[in-house]
Formats: sequence, C-alpha cells, structure tokens
Amino acid sequence: MTHGIPPRYKPTGDVLTGGTGEVLICQDNILERKVAIKFIQDIKDKRRLLDEIKALQKIRSKHVVQIFDVLINTNNDNRRIGIVEEYVSGDDLTSFIKGKTLSIDEYLETLYQIASAISDIHDQGLIHRDIKPNNIKFDISKIIKIFDFGLARSSGENDSTLGFVGTREFAAPELYRAGTVPFTSAVDTYAFGVTAWYLSGIQIPKALSEIPPNITNIPSFSSLPLKIPDPIIKLLDSTLIEYPSNRPLMSEIRDILKNHLLKDKHRALLTHGSNTYILKKTKPLVKLDVQNHGSIHVRYDGLNFLVDFVSGAVSINNQPARLYQILPKSCVITLGDSSRGAKRMFVTFDISNPEVVL
Repeated sequence: MTHGIPPRYKPTGDVLTGGTGEVLICQDNILERKVAIKFIQDIKDKRRLLDEIKALQKIRSKHVVQIFDVLINTNNDNRRIGIVEEYVSGDDLTSFIKGKTLSIDEYLETLYQIASAISDIHDQGLIHRDIKPNNIKFDISKIIKIFDFGLARSSGENDSTLGFVGTREFAAPELYRAGTVPFTSAVDTYAFGVTAWYLSGIQIPKALSEIPPNITNIPSFSSLPLKIPDPIIKLLDSTLIEYPSNRPLMSEIRDILKNHLLKDKHRALLTHGSNTYILKKTKPLVKLDVQNHGSIHVRYDGLNFLVDFVSGAVSINNQPARLYQILPKSCVITLGDSSRGAKRMFVTFDISNPEVVL
C-alpha cells in the first residue's frame, strides 16, 4: 500500500480534516472516479468509525453518502482503518449560506431535501445524532447529501448515551440529562429545526446555546424575514418543542414541505362511466349533483382537494363524507344510500403525483 491505501487509489493531494480524523481525496483508477477515504487520527475513536461503517452499509438513499470499501492496514500495530466513500465536491451548508440570503423557494426546497434525507435514515432504523450544517453537503447536481455517521445508533437497540455527545446548539435538551440518557429519532428532528433556523441567515437564538437550551425563550420562526407560510411556521416551531414525543416525525415534515413546494401543481381526475372531470388550478371546483341521490362539491385549494359542500347520502370509501374533509390520493365517492344498490352513482377519484424537481 502507498500512504496506507491500495495502489488503485491515487491521492490527489487534497486532504480534509475533521473532529476525529482526516479525509484523503483520491482518484479511483479502476472505476475512474474520485473517492473520499476517511481515517481516524486517534485509535480511541475506532468505535466511531466502526459505527459509521455499520450505518452506511445499511442505508440506501440518494441523500446519504455511499460507502464503497473498507481498508485495514494490517502492517500497522493500530490496524489503521479507513472508509472509502462517495466524494461529494460541493459546499456544505455552512459555506452555502455564508453571505447569502435564500429566497423562500430556495429555503423550502433545501429544507425538503434535508427532511427527505433524515426521513430515509429513520425509515431504515437509524438515528444520525449529529445533524448540523457541517455534515450536510450539496453534490454537483445540487442534491443534498448527509455524511459523518460516527455517532449513529440503531433505533431501539443501543439508543442511549452516557454523558453528553453531540454538537452544542444542535443537541436536543434531553441529551443534557445526567447519567445514562435514552434518546429517540426526535433528537434528529430537533437538530433539523435548529438547522432550519441557521439556513434563514439569521443568527441562531442565544437560548439554543445555553446548557441545556432554554426552550421557553426560543422565538417563533414567524419572526424570520422569509415570509414562511403559516403551516410551515407551525411545523418548524414544533421541531423545537422540549418533549421529544411532541415533535413531528421527519416523514411528516417531508410530506408537508413537499405539498407546499407543489402548490397549484396538483391535478385530480374524477371518473363516472364515460364522464370525466378534471380538477386543477385553473378549474378548482367540480360539482356532482344527482337528484334523489345527493350532492358533493370538491374544491382544490392549491394544496389539497377537499369537500366544499355535501348533502344527502354521500360516502367516501364507504364512510360518510364530511364538510372540509381532505380527499385521499385515491378513493371512490358514492352518491345514494345502500337501498339503491347498483343504481347508486360511483365516482372514482385519483390525484396525479407531481414531484419536486431538484
């Protein structure tokens, strides 16, 4: 090995340093791509590197750096271990936001990507435990990538810690308790909330820097000059709630952000026999009125399709329709009570699936 690595990896001369080790940027001469090879500087940090290997082996997400190989230098008494990872050349969020003010669209798109990444991590039974701007990068295609899984833990298996571990300002209040501290994926939700504040370009509230953070003195996201939509303000405020169980799931945050990014872009199709009705921004209301059966009006408000008016025997997926009820992505609307049998009117309802373009 040269520099403790196989000859297939040619160092470019770029070396990055972090809290626990160094990262050597190399050219993979076989697959003709750049890679990042991460080594620990102190053998006492070996467990963190092994935890990172375990976590990265498990995760499959376009928003998480990939692991390609593990290197062990057997000629070294300390058995120097290295992880060969996907090289992400873009800026981390600290550099990205420096001297820059994001538009509300840029802000929400960035938060949506981060929420998607953390949701993917949680869906695969892991807790990152060190979500912060320095551990989040954009790749060359402007796709968010989360890295540094040295503190990651499996949810429900080893999700407790003895003594504080994390990054001040981004660490949830429950992590500051004395003794052995159990934690949940809600610690990542809290860190996401602090990261959301950081991305606004406004200084993180001093209350978050206190040990433990002074939750009662944290201002609302409504105080930021970004003109964040009210439902998103409520959502972001809830990420910094003191009690972990009251914080939203990251999948919920992802879905709500996605919905707002797709405002006015949804379409729905209502079909009854050979008759079709299309709901969209330019045609936001469809009225289904059938004499002696019932009536239902469905309106698109730019975010959801909801019941705007209902009268008579009308059901949605065999449940009575309710005023202002949000319709699911796919359902059957029935007009007429069960006594009419096959003479009832059945309307299928389907929402198209627009995607956020990144």
